[in-house]
Amino acid sequence: MKRDCKRVDIENPDVIFPWVCDCISRHKRKKDFKKLLFRVGKMDKREYYEAIRNKNIEPFERASVLIAKEAARRIKARRLRLPLVRIRDMVDKSSGKKRQIGKESAMQQIFDYIAKFSCESIWQRRITPQQVSSIKGKGQTFGVNMIQRWIEKDNSALRWAMKNNQRYYRKCKYYVKLDIKKCFPSMRLETFMKFFRRDCGNQAILWLWERLLSSHRVQDYKGFMIGALPSESAAQYLLSFLYRYATGLHKERRGKQVKLISHALYFMDDQVYFGSNRKDLKMAVRQIIKFAKDELGIEMKENWQICDIDQTPLDTMAYVIHSDASVTIRPRVFIRARRTILRYLRTGKMPISRARRLCSYKGYFCPNPRKSRRRHIYLNLHTRKLERRLHLTEVFAIAAKVVSNYERSHK
Repeated sequence: MKRDCKRVDIENPDVIFPWVCDCISRHKRKKDFKKLLFRVGKMDKREYYEAIRNKNIEPFERASVLIAKEAARRIKARRLRLPLVRIRDMVDKSSGKKRQIGKESAMQQIFDYIAKFSCESIWQRRITPQQVSSIKGKGQTFGVNMIQRWIEKDNSALRWAMKNNQRYYRKCKYYVKLDIKKCFPSMRLETFMKFFRRDCGNQAILWLWERLLSSHRVQDYKGFMIGALPSESAAQYLLSFLYRYATGLHKERRGKQVKLISHALYFMDDQVYFGSNRKDLKMAVRQIIKFAKDELGIEMKENWQICDIDQTPLDTMAYVIHSDASVTIRPRVFIRARRTILRYLRTGKMPISRARRLCSYKGYFCPNPRKSRRRHIYLNLHTRKLERRLHLTEVFAIAAKVVSNYERSHK
C-alpha cells in the first residue's frame, strides 16, 4: 500500500515556515496572537502597530521565522507544551442548536496549520470532489452548481430518449438526505488513526496528529472539537471512506452489475444521494447506515425518507433545487432577508448589526458571476420586480459601506 508524506520533514523550520507564515497573516490581529508575536516572535508593540498601519508584512515574516524554529524544536523533542483547550456551550442563533465550541491557544493553532498542510498530498488523494465543505474554492455555490449540472444532464438525456423512442431511467429522479448525529463529537481518535496510519508514512506527522486530536479530550469530551482546523480535515478524511463505499454499492441484475446510487454529494455531515429506483436507493441507505456505524463509529439520524424530486424539490445548502434544474432561495432565508431590508427602508437606520446581516444575505440575491453559472439563481419573485420594490443594489451598497467604515475605524 502506497503511503504519502514520507519526505515531509516537519522538524525542519524551513519546511514549516510557509504554513506558520500563513497562520500568522490570517490571525495576527487577534489578542492571543499578539502575545505570541511579542513573546516568541520578539516583536515590540511599536513595530507591530506600525506594520499593521502600513500593511508591511516583513516584520511578521521575521517573527514567523522564530516561531517556526520554536515549533520545529518542540516537534523534534516530542513535547508541544500547550495549555489545555477550553470548551464552552454556544447556541446557534439561526437554528437554535446548542453546540460545544473549543478555544485553542495561538501556538496550538500554529501546530494545527502544520498538521493540516503537511498532509496536503493525502487530502488530494483521499478527499473527493463531491465533498464541498471546508475546502478552498468550494462551498454551497459549488455544491448547488454540481447538483444542477447532474439534473440538467439527466433532463437532456430524457428529452433525447423520448425524441428517439428509447427507454431511459432518470438518474436523479429520487433522492434521500442523511445527516450524522453530532458529527464532530461522535468521531473518535482511534478510528481516525486506524485509517490514517495506512496513508501516512511519516512518524513525526502521525505523532503530531495524535497529540493534537487527543488534546480535545477535556471536560469529558471524547470527539473532535468544533472550531479546530484538524477536526475539519479529519472528519472529511473519514467521510471520504463512506462516500467511496456508498458510490460503490451495486446489485446483480440479469448477470450485470447495477449501481444502487447514481450521484452523491457531501456538505460536511449533510449527505445527498440520488438514484433512479426507490427500492434500490432504500437498500443502499440501509447499507450506508450499517457501514457508518460498524466501521466509522458514527450514527445517522433516523428522519430520512426517499423523495421524488418532481413532487418534493431538494432543499439543501440553503437553496431549493427543482426538477427542471432551477434554483430558488430557501423560503425562510428569503423572508428573513426581505424583513431586514424592509426594516431599513422603513426606519432609514443602518446599525452595524443590520449592515452585517445584509452583507451576509447579499450572496443569495447577487451571486458572483465568476463563481456561478448562467442559470444559477431564480428568485421567488422576478429580479426586476424585487429590485424595484426593495432597492436591492442601493441597500446592499449602503450596508457594505457601513461595515467597511466600521472596520477601518476600529483597526
